[in-house]
Amino acid sequence: MTKFNWPTTGNENRLLELENDFESKRISHAYLFSGPMEVGKLTAAKFFGQLLICRNQGCRECEDCKLIRANTHPNFTLVDELWIEGVNEDLETLARKSNFNQSHRTKNPKAKTDTIRIDDLREILARVNQTSEGWKVFMIHNIERMNREAANFFLKTLEEPPKNTIFLLTTNNQPLLLPTIVSRCRVINFGNVNPTTIDIMLRDKFSNLTEEELNRVVNFSMGKPIRAIRLAENSTAFREFKEYFEKLKNLVEKPNIAEKLAFAEKVSVNNMEVQKFLENFTYFLRSFMLTRARQPVANSRYTPRKLVELIRQLDSTRGLIERNVNLRLTVENLLLNI
Repeated sequence: MTKFNWPTTGNENRLLELENDFESKRISHAYLFSGPMEVGKLTAAKFFGQLLICRNQGCRECEDCKLIRANTHPNFTLVDELWIEGVNEDLETLARKSNFNQSHRTKNPKAKTDTIRIDDLREILARVNQTSEGWKVFMIHNIERMNREAANFFLKTLEEPPKNTIFLLTTNNQPLLLPTIVSRCRVINFGNVNPTTIDIMLRDKFSNLTEEELNRVVNFSMGKPIRAIRLAENSTAFREFKEYFEKLKNLVEKPNIAEKLAFAEKVSVNNMEVQKFLENFTYFLRSFMLTRARQPVANSRYTPRKLVELIRQLDSTRGLIERNVNLRLTVENLLLNI
């Protein structure tokens, strides 16, 4: 059982690893929180950083804890959302998610994607050399966003880490990272959380949910406590997620080439959206397979064997994307084979 009041659900063994490091004072200079989206990696990483900086073991009440929660602590740098032309352009709003100087991204050539570039890292790491007492924590969310030049630049920092500096990194897709970066981090592997644990968490946090609503949120969460909370507290998010699954159902049951190509274009805007699609589509196909097993449909072209083959194609598509092939063409080829 964990000692500290972690603001996460599940993955208790991973939290115990972090607590053991903290209490034994065997802190690595870099941690990589690796695993699927929305399982609590970022939340756990931020609280671990809070444990290091707070003088009272992450008490949540002191000035340090309050500043960390507000992303204004001078010793805590968080890199999450980035300035993107036409997408995220309000620097004041972005500062609540990423408290490093992003004004360089607004200049020519303007940043048009969420790729972390070498000029971003220079701005981030400029804070490393600022004089201050205690730990300096640098959190970088989804480091697979680094391009090759930025990753090599960052690697040099990991090879010669500054004193009293810790890097807390997260990734949804570890195979996309440079192996040399991974080898210089203490890897903490997070996984999906079992439905019973999510059910208990939701009952505690959202007593207003009916049994039907609770069951639907648990099912849609797919083992992801962060997603479960988002769906439970936001009816719009729940409706959009339901509509997303309806779209997947139509792509399978009512195949239309134009709709498939349009959907491929929509989800191929970046690697993260493609990963989200592949994960959701895998879950959908497995659910579809269970439904077909319980309620066979005469003359259905989606036999259990065909559905298993589609899941294998999804795994193959993941492998292609990890080798940096064209996102849109890869998704199009997958959908056209359905």
